[in-house]
Amino acid sequence: MAPYRTAPATQVAIPSTSKSIEEQTRNGTTATAAAALAEVPEDVLAALQQEHIKIKNPERALSKIAKMIAGGADELLVISDFDHTMSRAYCEAGERCWATFGVFEHAERSGCKLGDLGAKLKKLLAHYLPIEFDGNMTIEEKIPHMEEWWRLSHEAIVESGVERAVLEQLVLHSNIRLRDNAASLLAHLESAGVPLVMFSAGVGDVISIFLAQRLGAVPSNMHLISNMMTYDDKNAVCGFRDPLIHTFNKNGTVISKAEEHFYEQMRARDNVILMGDSMGDLHMDVGVENHSEADTLKIAFLNKKDHLLPYYLDGYDIVIVDDQSMDVSRKIMDAITAVRK
Repeated sequence: MAPYRTAPATQVAIPSTSKSIEEQTRNGTTATAAAALAEVPEDVLAALQQEHIKIKNPERALSKIAKMIAGGADELLVISDFDHTMSRAYCEAGERCWATFGVFEHAERSGCKLGDLGAKLKKLLAHYLPIEFDGNMTIEEKIPHMEEWWRLSHEAIVESGVERAVLEQLVLHSNIRLRDNAASLLAHLESAGVPLVMFSAGVGDVISIFLAQRLGAVPSNMHLISNMMTYDDKNAVCGFRDPLIHTFNKNGTVISKAEEHFYEQMRARDNVILMGDSMGDLHMDVGVENHSEADTLKIAFLNKKDHLLPYYLDGYDIVIVDDQSMDVSRKIMDAITAVRK
């Protein structure tokens, strides 16, 4: 795979859909595109025409949305990343919100003493994060570094001896926050019977605890694929289950046999909405049976990394820039789930 290279921010030409999607799509439009345009509700079109919504190929995006509306809720599957996708990347005041590993990195803020765990994780972050976003390295070159980063982080957490009860307190007092309208979106998908795969390279136990605390319960339609902890007889963390899931292997290669059965059940779901915030999230739909690229609408949340916009536009159908809400995704999913066969 060829490396993607980060162009200087001053050289980035940012496409805009404010020109009117109807106008862009009808210029030289095909009969198929015109039909797709007619099927997309006005409120969805208006949402997609906001200045911070970037779409490289409006005709392709609208065709996918129209296909999904025709299929309705019964044919829809949603696959989403958690950290800085379902959760916010930034708070209202501009402070960066934590990812799931942040509950360990900042344990002292919650009044929990876990030795030097926070310092160890922050040191690892400072070393490996630049590698993750290095535009001059290929994905293949990055993978060994990501595997090492995650392995060392997991070992440090296990060595801390953190107990489940302490972990619950860390999550309760954490700076992890759902995006605006995310809770209502999750409730809507559950009510509509739309399966949700939460695919995360973070700490799965943190996600399940967080959702239970914030929503009252983990949504019944949600299937979590993440790095899950194991506990000893004192309910202290003693390890992580295999396989290790990092930024660049969130795909079918890490699906366990139990999860393969779940994916098999999803074969009837012809349409997939995928949501992520990194280039590594692009292939989370690999492993879903009987679907092609034309069946997946890929939505990205680009959080204060405008220099990466050209690469996101190449991979994602819709790129939402510096918006800490689920408003656009909710508009699209409302239109789809309004249809029942």
